[in-house]
Amino acid sequence: MPERFLGSDMDVRGQNFELIPFGAGRRICPGIRMIHLMLASLLHSYDWKLEDGVTPENMNMEEKFGVTLQNAQPLRALPTLV
Repeated sequence: MPERFLGSDMDVRGQNFELIPFGAGRRICPGIRMIHLMLASLLHSYDWKLEDGVTPENMNMEEKFGVTLQNAQPLRALPTLV
């Protein structure tokens, strides 16, 4: 928490608008509404294949822990135009 808020009794989970980050409210990224459309276009426009002849049955689905849960081995998919 920034030093300017250390002496105050604000709750970070509450409704204190002084703590809202710059990416919320009016100043939120304008492109965030387009992400679903862009992702759907990418998925629909290409035929996706797994790299090196990997089949869904023999994919390595082991996980590694960090700040977020990730695959131990990254998934690599190759796009080809439909």
